[in-house]
Amino acid sequence: MKTIRQLMSLWLCLTASVAWSSHGADFKADKPGEILEVTELASGKSLDPLAGYIEDPSHELTIDTMADVAWQYSEKGLSFGYTDSVYWYRLVFSNHSEKEIQRFVSLSYPVLDYIDVYRRDGNSPWTQTSLGDKQVFDDRLISHRHFVIPMDIAKGETQEWIFRVDTSSAMQFPINIWEERDFFVHDQNQLLGLGLYYGVMLIMVFYNLFVFFSVREGNYLYYVIYVGCMAGFLGSLQGINFQYLWPEATNWNDQSIIVLLSGVIIFASLFTQKFLYLKDDAPFFNRLLIGVIVTCVSIVFLSNIVAYHALIRLLIVVAMIAMLGAIYLGFKRWSEGFVAARYYAIAWTSFLLGGMILALNKFNVIPRNFFTENTLQIGSAMEVILLSFALADRLNQEKRERYDAQINALEHEKLARKAQTEALDQERNARKAQEKALEHEREAREAQAKALDIQKRATETLEERVKERTVELESVNRQLEKMSTTDALTNIRNRRYFDEFVANEFALAIHDSGDLAVLLLDIDHFKIVNDKYGHQAGDEILRCVSGAISESLTNEDQLARYGGEEFAVVLAGMKLEHAVSIAESIRERVEQLNFDRIDPSLRVTISIGVKAGIPKSSNTSDEWINEADQALYESKENGRNQVTVRQ
Repeated sequence: MKTIRQLMSLWLCLTASVAWSSHGADFKADKPGEILEVTELASGKSLDPLAGYIEDPSHELTIDTMADVAWQYSEKGLSFGYTDSVYWYRLVFSNHSEKEIQRFVSLSYPVLDYIDVYRRDGNSPWTQTSLGDKQVFDDRLISHRHFVIPMDIAKGETQEWIFRVDTSSAMQFPINIWEERDFFVHDQNQLLGLGLYYGVMLIMVFYNLFVFFSVREGNYLYYVIYVGCMAGFLGSLQGINFQYLWPEATNWNDQSIIVLLSGVIIFASLFTQKFLYLKDDAPFFNRLLIGVIVTCVSIVFLSNIVAYHALIRLLIVVAMIAMLGAIYLGFKRWSEGFVAARYYAIAWTSFLLGGMILALNKFNVIPRNFFTENTLQIGSAMEVILLSFALADRLNQEKRERYDAQINALEHEKLARKAQTEALDQERNARKAQEKALEHEREAREAQAKALDIQKRATETLEERVKERTVELESVNRQLEKMSTTDALTNIRNRRYFDEFVANEFALAIHDSGDLAVLLLDIDHFKIVNDKYGHQAGDEILRCVSGAISESLTNEDQLARYGGEEFAVVLAGMKLEHAVSIAESIRERVEQLNFDRIDPSLRVTISIGVKAGIPKSSNTSDEWINEADQALYESKENGRNQVTVRQ
């Protein structure tokens, strides 16, 4: 319990500090309204404070009237809450470099309904691109849950971009500019976090579903459906469901948010009724929850008739009221002595904080950022875990109550035997009748002993089942940990594992004054090969190259996919000469790879940068990786297919 309180305190402090800091922070726009030089925009930079906007409540403005409007600018981001107005946004880009520039422009709010993108060079005619979740997913320019628009801007060219956005969801316009590689690296990190979250939710669903089939406790079924609805609701809100489950169901995509959020409230209310025994102990609150359930069921049926923006506002209010009521009931039942309610109250408090921050974000009370957009995931993950603890705690409490009842029965029986003994002393003339009574009592004790033995065996069987489920959960957790550090394409370690591994080896080398070598490897002209032969051929080349590198190493944990077509190798305790020899062996193996099944004329080479030596206490692993990276770039600049050393 002490650990739970500490985790909850940490979550409360983190939520308050980050939400407060995000509310008070201002975006610092360098030159809002001016022409943006693409080469000077950092990859991943938010363009919100640099974009002009104008509200169109009448829906009458057109692209031809944009030359006469007075654009406005906001330092607090382009988030305007739920509105019936259309909003227009404007950005102007230029390229004064000596080469063509390619970038990605991303809109990272996947539930916008209609997005019309108008682009032109100078005074040339406008070109129009239509996006939004009211179009089937396959119509997107880039297959991604967010709206990603490729930018090609020739040298000396100036492009004007104007966006028209019309949506029934919250009017938010988070726009960023990316280099292609940085975008996919950033997206891979986000997918890792999403995978962990939905993995936890899936584990909780299957684990508690197995428990339900074992103990036939209805609360476990309500809990499983509630967790499934919660995961589905967040999946729709983040665009994951639209990408993978219903890419052509544009109407259902909006409706699913209403239906799944209603399901969350409905099954959370059913769970609360049964878990806290409201029907018998708090009939007034039980009737209130029935009203909430009826309201949500009505909203589900109205989702085919009433506009989305009206229902979602009502549903958010109902959800907030239901959460506040659940927290109040949890603490009330806890104060009344129902011990299992402590986990329940803490769980809903955690979820309430996440839900409140998300709701305030949607109503434009606090700014939109990574924390305010994902706090509901953090809160809901903690909540479903704590609710699972609450179910187990209640099961244990019921078992303890049955045990106490048995002890009381034995005490009463002991008193009864004492009274019988005294009666025997007083009724000496009725010994035969007393002996018969004692015989009946002995038979009763034998029957009771048999009942206790049956109860003991049942308890042992239940404990064994709980132990088996715990072992299964630990096995699944180990598999998830291995999956999170393994690259799915090449089946070697990924960047996350490499960062931890190189830091540990670097610290050991400093402590032992031992040699250490870091190799960074990059496939030459991989983008050209990938574009020419396709992504499937590119994936096969990556797998073959990673296999060739592994054959030159003694330990597969030394190799990791660093990103894209880059690999990294850590050689602990290896001097420079040996490290260079291994690097040359890798280069030769890759050069000798046969890709006849793709193209008999195709040959792949690799450039390698090596940083080796004995690290000092003043060095860091990042410095050595940067040195190896510089050596890799020298190999590239000097003709590729070679090894360059930084000693």
